Amino acid sequence: MNAFDLDDRVTAAAVAAAGTILGALIQLRVAWRKEVSERARGAPVTKKSRRGPVLAVFILLIAAGVGGFALSQYFAREADRESAAMRAELQSQLAQISATAQRLERASMGEHGSTAAAEDELRGVKSLSVTTIIGPCRVHAATGSDVMRTCSEQEALRATLCASVPTTATVTNTVLYARPEGSSQPWAERRASAGQDLGYARFADKSFEKTESDQTKLACTEFFVWDGDQAVSARMDLTYRLAPGGREIAHAAIAPVSGVGP
Repeated sequence: MNAFDLDDRVTAAAVAAAGTILGALIQLRVAWRKEVSERARGAPVTKKSRRGPVLAVFILLIAAGVGGFALSQYFAREADRESAAMRAELQSQLAQISATAQRLERASMGEHGSTAAAEDELRGVKSLSVTTIIGPCRVHAATGSDVMRTCSEQEALRATLCASVPTTATVTNTVLYARPEGSSQPWAERRASAGQDLGYARFADKSFEKTESDQTKLACTEFFVWDGDQAVSARMDLTYRLAPGGREIAHAAIAPVSGVGP
């Protein structure tokens, strides 16, 4: 707070008050000396001489009022400045808090995906994908000649899609997909159900498991294709959960394609 940084009106009022007070004090001193001198000479005190101090006191009161006004304006202005400074500081702190909250929100959104993945990792949740391509399906004619014909569903080509997982793992979900080879359609739009007839192929009604070794087992499903025009791609997404303390030993496997149907 700078004591000399005052408004022009306040400064003018303070100067006027100071000058008036000084003049009133000088007049009081002159009147007092004059009265003392007259009393020393034995001269009677007139009304005019008595009015001198009264007038000086009146002027002094006016000057004091002007000075009080100037002082009050000074304090009011300083209070306004302090309030404005406090408001500015408060707004700055609020802006900082808002910016920090936005950064924390963005950080929490960015970490949400990694946190979910970390939680899955801690719970022992794993996933595998197996893909294969089969066909097109053609068989020799019944006459034994080299003439080829399109397969029927009973003569479909078959492949077994298997994922090798730890023996202690529990398969929690199996998602199946099938589409013509070379198709640009996303896998998510070609989802199939177990046993569903796709017109040119189908998956087996049920998945199954079989022992692979002392530490691993195979989670499998069969896929059948009787399309004689083009090959077919099949995919199996497997999700499993590891038992507490279990070791992760997993890989994908595809059994050789057989020429007989289901």
